[in-house]
Amino acid sequence: MKKRLLIIEDEEAIADLIVQRFQTSLYDVDVATDGKEALSLLSTNNYDLATVDIMLPYIDGLTLCKKFREHSPQTFLILVSALDEEETKLKGYAYGADDYIIKPFSPKELLAKVESHFRREATLSSKQSKIIENLQLNDDIKEIKINGFLLELTPSEYLLFFTLLNNPKKLFSREEFSYLIYENNLGEIDSRGIDSHISHIRKKIKKCDTIEYIKTVHGQGYIINEH
Repeated sequence: MKKRLLIIEDEEAIADLIVQRFQTSLYDVDVATDGKEALSLLSTNNYDLATVDIMLPYIDGLTLCKKFREHSPQTFLILVSALDEEETKLKGYAYGADDYIIKPFSPKELLAKVESHFRREATLSSKQSKIIENLQLNDDIKEIKINGFLLELTPSEYLLFFTLLNNPKKLFSREEFSYLIYENNLGEIDSRGIDSHISHIRKKIKKCDTIEYIKTVHGQGYIINEH
């Protein structure tokens, strides 16, 4: 089945180049050139992945990320910006972005990042349900519940938590996470981005349970907390 993509980019020349690169049998691609058009498409379609430019007419990219999370929490969101600033990146993650890419970039680089995401998603799929004490993991539908409550995780948050749960004895460094989940050499996810995603996972877990599921090993990384 084809993956459905949405490219949200107000520079039509850039959007056209991206679409040309993604014109294969693997993808169906829609394009929005402003925030209003993007919201209209989002209201009538479900997307596997979207690229979201921060600077857009009418509605900015960060607001669109929040709208995506309300309507389509499973869509993988790549935020696009000319701003290579840590504060901007962390704000993007806080608004629901999974990944971040800096302009200027080549459509080939973007294609590699998208292919990397779908390849990792397929590789990490366990095709089974698991019960770990009061936690239920069902990877067929990319769903994790704690005490019967659904964790509303972004795709990146799900993959990070999934990886920890399926490797309970392994300590993952931030660099390992960056490569394992995102193939960091193809993008801009860094250790602060990983920390931000882990922080958001913990906040969502706290709404369901008082147990600390993810343990930080100072200076080394993260591991599932045995309890």
